[in-house]
Amino acid sequence: MNKNDMIGSGTKQTERMTRSSRIALLLVSIIGGFVLWVYAIGYDSTLFERTFDGVAVEIEGESRLVTEKGFTLAEGQTFSSVTIVAKGKRSELNELDASDFRAVIDVSQATGAGNQHLNIVVYSPNGIEVVSQSSTTATVFVDEFTQRNELISVSVETGSNYVMSEGVTFVNAVANPLTVLVSGPASVLDSIDKAIVRFNLDGQSINDNIYGYGAIELLDKNGKVIENPYITVSETTAYVSITVTKQKTVPVKVAFTGGIFDPSEVDIQLSAASVIVSGSPEALKGIDELVLNIDETTINGEGTFEFPVSAMLPDGVKNDSGVSKISANVVLPKLAVRGYHIKEKNITVINLPEGSEFTINNGLDITLIGPRDAFDDIDRGAITATVDFYNVTVESDGSYTAEATISLGGEYPLIYLQNISYKVNFTVE
Repeated sequence: MNKNDMIGSGTKQTERMTRSSRIALLLVSIIGGFVLWVYAIGYDSTLFERTFDGVAVEIEGESRLVTEKGFTLAEGQTFSSVTIVAKGKRSELNELDASDFRAVIDVSQATGAGNQHLNIVVYSPNGIEVVSQSSTTATVFVDEFTQRNELISVSVETGSNYVMSEGVTFVNAVANPLTVLVSGPASVLDSIDKAIVRFNLDGQSINDNIYGYGAIELLDKNGKVIENPYITVSETTAYVSITVTKQKTVPVKVAFTGGIFDPSEVDIQLSAASVIVSGSPEALKGIDELVLNIDETTINGEGTFEFPVSAMLPDGVKNDSGVSKISANVVLPKLAVRGYHIKEKNITVINLPEGSEFTINNGLDITLIGPRDAFDDIDRGAITATVDFYNVTVESDGSYTAEATISLGGEYPLIYLQNISYKVNFTVE
């Protein structure tokens, strides 16, 4: 055998050994995997049991209990957690804790008021069986469901850091809505003394009405807030309107409407120089003075006028001064007073029916006031009077009376007619 034949034979033998090794390794791997698979199947196909403590008990079915049976849960009820034993695959059980289970009491199964013994049903994840539980029932106290309206009062909490403007005081505080509907167990509703809405003024400067929202709370007779998961309130907040009133001192002044004198030129004595009024800040904004309007042309030298205070105040403003009326005594400067007689021929009736004629039954006496020297220029014969038939009063004897309009027959700016009623009586044919 030559050298080349020997080399070829060795190579073939090596290839056979390598192939055999690979086959042997593959067989070992397959057998090992199979053994592991058989072991795993046998291990995890076996059902094991595990204990879970502290599974919380839940309540459900409250709405059905109310709507279908007219009952609800009484206040303050608590339920102990339960301990359960669950069965399943070890790998799945090892991934669970108590929070993966639900222990439920369906209160809609209650059949009446009072103590009800209801089942505790435990729900488990898929593939897990609950073998046992420490409690299978619980006692639940069911109360009659009722409703009632509570009037809401406003609790104003001023705190220590608020400022009331001068003259401002609280009047009242009103909530909107005025009432709130409370629903729940009768025993809880019976303990309600009142419903309030709290409104805090701490840190505010108060000079006008105040508005805002506040939380509604239910209080018992001891003033303690009632917090119960089984009661509902139709509103949780209310809109609060706090009304304040303000006092204000208002000066009194006289204004002349006749256009002859300025009040500064006249001696005026008032019974009260000012009045105290009160009202909402808004209503008082436009009241800076109380004006007594006087027609000075009605005064013959001196006159006294009285004004009811309340009649001069706008709606919503009150007189707090204790003065029901103010009198003003007015003394005009020294002027001459002259009386003049207008003859019948200088009196005319206008707007008579067509074809009618009038007859003046009396002359007319008038009073003029002004500086003494100013009367020297007046022509008595030029003074006339006119009456309007459209504005007559029919007298019992069939004659007519109407108020006259006077003309002095010229311009006399310093002389004025005393502003009283001048009437003429006449007949018409």
